[in-house]
Amino acid sequence: MSKKTSLVGIIAEDDSDVESIRLLIKRISGKENIGAKKFVGKGCGKIKRKCSAWANQLKQKGCGVLIVVHDLDRNQEGILRKQIIDSLVPNPFSKWLVSIPTEELEAWLLSDSNAIKDALKLRKMPDNIHHPETVISPKEHLGSIVEKCSDDTVVYINTKHNSKIVEKIDVSQISIKCPSFVSFHDFISEHF
Repeated sequence: MSKKTSLVGIIAEDDSDVESIRLLIKRISGKENIGAKKFVGKGCGKIKRKCSAWANQLKQKGCGVLIVVHDLDRNQEGILRKQIIDSLVPNPFSKWLVSIPTEELEAWLLSDSNAIKDALKLRKMPDNIHHPETVISPKEHLGSIVEKCSDDTVVYINTKHNSKIVEKIDVSQISIKCPSFVSFHDFISEHF
């Protein structure tokens, strides 16, 4: 009996997050044949309003698993999680996850300096960040790192570079350094 699912529905704030999540699923599961259907909120407000309708549409499109990704930003995790779960009702999925990266998904990317250097072909090695989820504005911080370590020859663009970093990232480093990643990793390991 196989517990594996090949089509995942992803609801996230932007296309960059969707692609990063899709690649992380492949990296964690070790499977290449995982397809994804998506809805993008273009920010966080729309996700809470449209979550249930989007989930139903993703189920109708054949998705067996739903993953909703919403940056914590400066919200309280428990309150935000409840808002998202409440917005999913009624939820057509028996296998689903609400993943809330602290503070932004880019904090997960900050966990592996080697991946950042290799993916973006930086001249210098970025400093190792032991607790990336404590970094204020991880996306902007990542941009500063890229500027500094490329001697201002590379401009970080999340929509272009996040997926390149995910392709190189050591997933075990994210698990060690980012507590908000652990439930995501465990969910993927169980269902794919």
